[in-house]
Amino acid sequence: MVGNNQISVVALVDRIIREAVRRGASDIHLEPTETGLRIRFRVDGALQDHQFVEHASMAQFISRIKVIGHIDIAENRIPHDGKFSLMLDNRSIDFRVSTFPTLYGEKVVIRILDRSRTMIALESLGFFNSMMQQFKDLLCNPSGFFLVTGPTGSGKTTTLYAALSHLHSPEKNIITLEDPVEYHVTGITQGHIHPAAGFSFGRGLRALLRQDPDIVMVGEVRDHETANIALEAALTGHLVLSTIHTTDAPSVIIRLMDMGIEPFLINAALSGVLSQRLARKLCQHCRYQRIPTDQEKFILGKYQQEIVQVYEAKGCDRCYNLGYAGRVGIFELLVVTPVLRDLIVQQPNIDQIQAQARADGMLSLITDGLEKVKNGLISLQELIKVVA
Repeated sequence: MVGNNQISVVALVDRIIREAVRRGASDIHLEPTETGLRIRFRVDGALQDHQFVEHASMAQFISRIKVIGHIDIAENRIPHDGKFSLMLDNRSIDFRVSTFPTLYGEKVVIRILDRSRTMIALESLGFFNSMMQQFKDLLCNPSGFFLVTGPTGSGKTTTLYAALSHLHSPEKNIITLEDPVEYHVTGITQGHIHPAAGFSFGRGLRALLRQDPDIVMVGEVRDHETANIALEAALTGHLVLSTIHTTDAPSVIIRLMDMGIEPFLINAALSGVLSQRLARKLCQHCRYQRIPTDQEKFILGKYQQEIVQVYEAKGCDRCYNLGYAGRVGIFELLVVTPVLRDLIVQQPNIDQIQAQARADGMLSLITDGLEKVKNGLISLQELIKVVA
């Protein structure tokens, strides 16, 4: 707990921001209560209590954040957005500030955009070797439409950036269209949409295709127009990468049909779909093996898995006594085979698509996750939490 006399507000804000960056937080939550300001960090997808600022310092603390975020401190009745950048540990870090009026004052969330943590290699995402090779083979195609799907916060954008990093070379013109551009990538042309000005994904994608691109990354497929242009671009010799929201990889085909995309166009252009989730990794310094409980054996039995040892972690200084350190992807890769292409034009239901994908060798999210449980990367509880 911090009071007004213990440390200046300016120094306290600076210290908390630096600590959040050091711990790899993605967000800082500042939550006003009746007695003061609750400060929490989101690390590896989970919120953790960090500090409490007494009520006497709360208003000054929020005002300081609004000042550096270039937000009007006199107006606290409506939500605001702001941003700022800082040089920390010899690297530039961007921060986005969002305020929201509540019963006890303004709640503030600061999104931390650390570019050095986003541009990672494909090999660091958590793919097993066989799926990694399949993924790279799809990316090596000179044309095609490849989609990454999953819920918000599942790491889709990070996967696309890793793919672009893998594909980047002086011989290729790579252009992105995002909402917004969160990370600047050297050597890649990045653009962002402006819906208020009428610059939508559909309009932007049409303009982008006149820029002689080899590879195109569109932040998200949200509607028929964007999906249709992206698929047609893939048919005319471009490799197009994007994201979409569905529960699994086979559902993407149904989603595109629901958007009004003709099956023959999906058949001709779609090359593959990657579904993913993010799971917290067990701390490799304090994890230990144990025999599964009866309940865990029952869960494993449902998936016809006989895992005799599972892992968990007790917490240590390395992981701030949390038992977790970092996150790893859980994946499901659907490769559009000739047999699946023939099926798509028949307008199949989801069960038929899933059955064919499995027959073609697609491993489900739960299968990939259970392999990571077996290898001690994640706990069984974490897998069930993020997948089941």
